[in-house]
Amino acid sequence: MSNFFERELGRVFGDGQVIRDPTYSGRACLGTLGKDLRVRAQFITSGYADHYDSLKITVLNRTDGPVDTLVLKLKDLLGMKPVPGNPYFPNGVAPHIWLDQGKPEWYAFQPTAADYDTIRQAAKQYLDVFRDRQQEHAQDGPKLVYICAPLRGDVEKNIEFARQKAQEVFQAGDIPVCPHLMFPPVADPKNPQQDQAAQEMGLRLVESCQQVNVYGPEWTEGMWAEIRHAMDLGIEVKTDQQTIGHSPPRRQVPRKGKGAR
Repeated sequence: MSNFFERELGRVFGDGQVIRDPTYSGRACLGTLGKDLRVRAQFITSGYADHYDSLKITVLNRTDGPVDTLVLKLKDLLGMKPVPGNPYFPNGVAPHIWLDQGKPEWYAFQPTAADYDTIRQAAKQYLDVFRDRQQEHAQDGPKLVYICAPLRGDVEKNIEFARQKAQEVFQAGDIPVCPHLMFPPVADPKNPQQDQAAQEMGLRLVESCQQVNVYGPEWTEGMWAEIRHAMDLGIEVKTDQQTIGHSPPRRQVPRKGKGAR
């Protein structure tokens, strides 16, 4: 049964454009929306048992639970669907999935690509209210640019490297936000508790920026935490002034301990 629902949900959300990183379980599609928000979309019944005539979309906070819920009735989205040549449905059929002797299938019709797209767009319109803050970050004038660079190893050398990159951003007319120049004087990188607190504060700084610039030949786990956090928020991430994709490049370094920058 689950394979059918997974396939149908995949036709709506499988491209990852509406629900990011979709995974499937039973009648539900699970994925991320941005920052701490998650999404669950699932086929449900609204009247008759085993007649799945609606799509329920729930926005959840990763730690606090449900934020909001919307139920999209397929009939409202798609209307009555014609069943040519079937005298039992002269006015068409209300679209729904049913269980025929325990086997799920669309009742008397099969959705078209346009039907799946209609469902997708309705879900997108709802989720756009909650999704990443890319539009909020858009503004006139200088941008806040987060300097994402390694710190471990030769700390003094790496701080100077980050300072030079921050200077480049400043000279280009934007506002550099450089944790390397902010935290080491007040948070000892060799103190695990202080270092962890500094890294968490760095993620909060990322949230305030309009762009993240990534520097250095190797990207540490701490840097990847900043990159992924920015991407989840819809903040543009660049390296060598080229926008990078959502998946880690091959040059990701092996993990050397949780939170290592």
